Amino acid sequence: MKGAEPLSVTRTARPDGVVVLELAGELTVLTRDRLDGADADARVVIAAHGLTHIDTPGLACLVRLAGSCAERGGRLVVVGLDADIHDMRQHLFLDEAILFADDLEDAVALVSATP
Repeated sequence: MKGAEPLSVTRTARPDGVVVLELAGELTVLTRDRLDGADADARVVIAAHGLTHIDTPGLACLVRLAGSCAERGGRLVVVGLDADIHDMRQHLFLDEAILFADDLEDAVALVSATP
């Protein structure tokens, strides 16, 4: 874990009320605190195209964030995770806790749909 690349989070509030969080770097046990406060919004899209690494605590952070969005009557959708995460998604049953989309337009449509 030493030398983890810092996590950059760029927050964009869209006119339709959807918040897009663009992540770049590593989402790990050492950097997940950069997402603190992200649970204040109900409809969140995580654009993960810039992530270079995500560990299990990083995935757990996304699961918690999805739960917080659901508690507010909203949704969290993740788009752009590396293909290597696909097997991990299946093994950890992440599809039961987090919605995933293929592109930003699909993610916004999913997050905007009535839960």
